[in-house]
Amino acid sequence: MNQTVAASKTRSSLAGFLLLSLVLAAIFIIVVLMPLEPSDYWTYLRIGDQIVRTHAIPTTEFMTYTSGGEPAVFSYWLASLIMLGIYKVGGLTLTILVMGLCVVGLYVFVWLCLRELKLGPLSASLVLLITALMGSNNWSSRPQNFAMPLFGLTLLILLRWQNRHYRLLWLLPLVSVLWVNLHGSFILLFVLLFSALIFGSGSRKLLSSAILLSLAATLINPYGFHLWTNTVGMITNDLIKTYSSEWQPPMNQGWQLNLFFGSLLVMALLAAFSKVKVNLLWWVLFLGFGWMALSSIRYVLWFSLVEALLLAQLAAPWLERFLDPRPVFPRRKFNLALGVLVLVLSLAFLPGIRQQWWAQAPATLADTTPVEAVDWIKAHPELPEHIWANWVASIYMSYALSERPVWITNRIEDFNKQIFMDNERLMRASYDWQKILDGYGVNVLLLDQTHGKPLITAVSLSSNWIEIYHDERELIFVKADRN
Repeated sequence: MNQTVAASKTRSSLAGFLLLSLVLAAIFIIVVLMPLEPSDYWTYLRIGDQIVRTHAIPTTEFMTYTSGGEPAVFSYWLASLIMLGIYKVGGLTLTILVMGLCVVGLYVFVWLCLRELKLGPLSASLVLLITALMGSNNWSSRPQNFAMPLFGLTLLILLRWQNRHYRLLWLLPLVSVLWVNLHGSFILLFVLLFSALIFGSGSRKLLSSAILLSLAATLINPYGFHLWTNTVGMITNDLIKTYSSEWQPPMNQGWQLNLFFGSLLVMALLAAFSKVKVNLLWWVLFLGFGWMALSSIRYVLWFSLVEALLLAQLAAPWLERFLDPRPVFPRRKFNLALGVLVLVLSLAFLPGIRQQWWAQAPATLADTTPVEAVDWIKAHPELPEHIWANWVASIYMSYALSERPVWITNRIEDFNKQIFMDNERLMRASYDWQKILDGYGVNVLLLDQTHGKPLITAVSLSSNWIEIYHDERELIFVKADRN
């Protein structure tokens, strides 16, 4: 009898492996098929390159002619070096592979959390898939990806701490020292830890010790305690909240946010009808991260993970009754072989590989990336300095055209409000557009024919500018009289 039970558990775990493989493959394929957006990638390659070339972390803004020389903090220095190293070794193919693995790593930890909560493999897979889809608009390639598995690992550590398993607690200082040098979201680590300390039910003495060590570990960075004040300053920065779309409150537009708002309705129903008593910690985290998610789109990802664990506990009786009444996929060898095959085949969707077998494969780069136009500028070093281009193009040029200072980068905190106001006026070709360009000494314009039509019209009608290049997407103008 005991052998039968043991065999059943083994079969169940392998069924779980197959189901998990299917979900992770779907997540990975979505990540690698997403075109690489310029807005949070190329600038960090440039920062990494600068660190490598100078053997030091910069202390001033060095990429633009609008804020060059101003004091700056480069808190994502480690992420920048890692991203540059990956790009140098394997280009965009390896970059997207690593970014995809970081995202997959996050959901592996969420799966382990769901299984720790005793969800069956089918229920855990369904909850995991919905959770992943809800947060999928936060999967673009950027330093935040390195923080994702650290967040998932922290959730697993706290869940096990709740269940009186304390061995993993001592990973928290290592998580802390990595996270603080990779991304500013390290503050979320302490949101989780202090919430658990106050409202959780594990050993507070052990958790307090782990928190103290983790706080001390955050000081192992090039800036010491100043990194905390800088990160808090970024979170409260009005310019970032105004000019970064991901810092805006979410609106019910797009299927990801449909899922987000729909999940809130589901949680309300579960809270009303479920008889399961959930530890106060999960309600506190749900409310805290829910408030953050309703304040800013960028927090929807983190909220979805916390919500998944609360939902799993509230819905456990129904999930157990309707989805997990009996074992699924009992053939062990088949489950193992198919799971591994699915994971391996998902690699075929990587950029540089998918083009070999998929005639209409999605492009690796977003269509807003002005590759050909920037290559043309690079081949014409005789062009005068100071190029104005939109935000996306400037960010791409910060690395692809590193020999020339650009107008702006994605590091909003490095610039004053006037630059953003001038940028808006230029984008809509305000009456004083020429005066603004003259004020910054702009001699070359790189204009996007899709998003820059007002300025293109104004420049084309002006005798001060001459068109010197065009392709399907971009136009380049040079100032006629530069004296």
